[in-house]
Amino acid sequence: MRTEAKNPLSNEFKVAAEIYHCQINHEVVWYGKLVERLAGVVSKNTISNAIETLFDWGIIKAEFGETETGRAGRLLMISNEARPLIKELYEKYWKPVVYQ
Repeated sequence: MRTEAKNPLSNEFKVAAEIYHCQINHEVVWYGKLVERLAGVVSKNTISNAIETLFDWGIIKAEFGETETGRAGRLLMISNEARPLIKELYEKYWKPVVYQ
């Protein structure tokens, strides 16, 4: 992942957009993976706080399952209700800057 120049998304929505990116690419995502993927963009502490805020807002949900490394973890995903909003933010502000 490249670091980004200017992105109008809040840290919470940057985290949500990255979770969405993983989800549409059929990748499981958990806190440690987000820290790796967002290194240089969002700090570990900010990611942790953003995850809690996103839970409070009902934007993300979690279930316990197996991570890619074979360990148990809290797997994060975008809630069905928030998916249209996060998809729009991802397509407009995250994908063009980070993945193009």
